[in-house]
Amino acid sequence: MTTYRDRGAAKAERLREWAGKREAKSEAAYEASHSATAGIPFGQPILVGHHSEGRHRRAIERSDNAMRRAVENSQKAESMRARADGIEAAADRAIYSDDPDAIERLAEQIETETARRDAMKAKNAEFRKAAGAEFRALTFYEKDQTLPFASFTVKNLTANIGRKRKRLAGLKAKAGQ
Repeated sequence: MTTYRDRGAAKAERLREWAGKREAKSEAAYEASHSATAGIPFGQPILVGHHSEGRHRRAIERSDNAMRRAVENSQKAESMRARADGIEAAADRAIYSDDPDAIERLAEQIETETARRDAMKAKNAEFRKAAGAEFRALTFYEKDQTLPFASFTVKNLTANIGRKRKRLAGLKAKAGQ
């Protein structure tokens, strides 16, 4: 059975392969764009009414279409590479339940976020104490705007810590610890 991390790595690899194929198509279309107008001297105007007018216009149209394909394929290749990078970056940061060190990494993350939250709360308390009566006269919104850390950031961090603690308890129970 494959793990979620393995499936993500396989998807990133597929995206990189597809990006390589798109890049090859882009290069081929770029070459086709240049070869479509190879017989026409650079800067040669379309000779209206001349027997070469139709060929000249078709050559320009073929060149334009090929260049559009080249740009589209190049942009798609870049998009696929960016998606692959995102998948790999997320896999590096993520803690999957089937990882052998999931419990230790999750506990470490909880400790780090708890320390960060406590530092935020201490800095806000210090600010309130230093501000004094002026701070108490403000509305809740104004207080929240003047604090070093808005209340929602501390609340969100606290909720994430609680969610991770529940997940840790579930992983420990599953592991029999």
